[in-house]
Amino acid sequence: MDGGVGMKKTDTQGRVISLFMKIEKGLPLSRPRDGKFLLRARFGIEGDANAGGVGPRQVLLVALETLQAFKLQPGDLRENVVVAGLPLDDLPSGSVLQFGNSATVRLTYHCEVCKYIGTLGVKPIQSLVNQRGFLAVVLTGGVVCEGDSVRVLSRRYDPVPDRTSDRFLWIVEQIPFGKVMTYKQIVDVLGVSRSYYRVLPTYMKRVAGQTYPLHRILDSKGCLTPHVDNQRALLTCEGVEINAGGGGGNGWVDVSVFGWDISGIYY
Repeated sequence: MDGGVGMKKTDTQGRVISLFMKIEKGLPLSRPRDGKFLLRARFGIEGDANAGGVGPRQVLLVALETLQAFKLQPGDLRENVVVAGLPLDDLPSGSVLQFGNSATVRLTYHCEVCKYIGTLGVKPIQSLVNQRGFLAVVLTGGVVCEGDSVRVLSRRYDPVPDRTSDRFLWIVEQIPFGKVMTYKQIVDVLGVSRSYYRVLPTYMKRVAGQTYPLHRILDSKGCLTPHVDNQRALLTCEGVEINAGGGGGNGWVDVSVFGWDISGIYY
């Protein structure tokens, strides 16, 4: 949604070394039999169990050089694409990469380091921060093959923050006048688990009184929250209709009418 912005043209080019995808949830990643898979715009990897949705985690790219430095094998970091010869971890968020002659992806943010890394023998696990791989969304579909070239294009999007709390504010700032988002939508766009429903109120309290339009945030059921002062009045001034009832009797909003269409936020 933020659109591409200019960037000095670069000749940086690498190559696809390995491809992986998850055929079924609960199963480990596997390499496609023919050494290729199809990327679908705004969807992810065709046939991958994790494809779809509006979030920023459609594809995970990892640098071969990182795997080698930590004595890991391709696939160990649960990545989808291993690339070599490209300074992947040093590229800015918002960079656009092209595979071969067609498929393009937008880099969103560095994949977070989790406890799983410890099972690989990487100690301390924090040594992989900002090297765990780059998450991306698919801009232009196309077939990606092992051995394809990978180029950094001149087009660039606005950066997406790595820290979840900063990414939350990045999203909130974009909610349009007269529109609302629910906790569920925010969690989906953040690219985090539903457990973050409990964390969002904390994020809101931290910046209460600042200029962020927190009043445009509703709970997971579309009801007004107790975490924003004067939420009803602020929404009403923007033309948002508040219906009686809802959780705690605070009122609720018809998200089908006043909800923000988040499908394009990363495009």
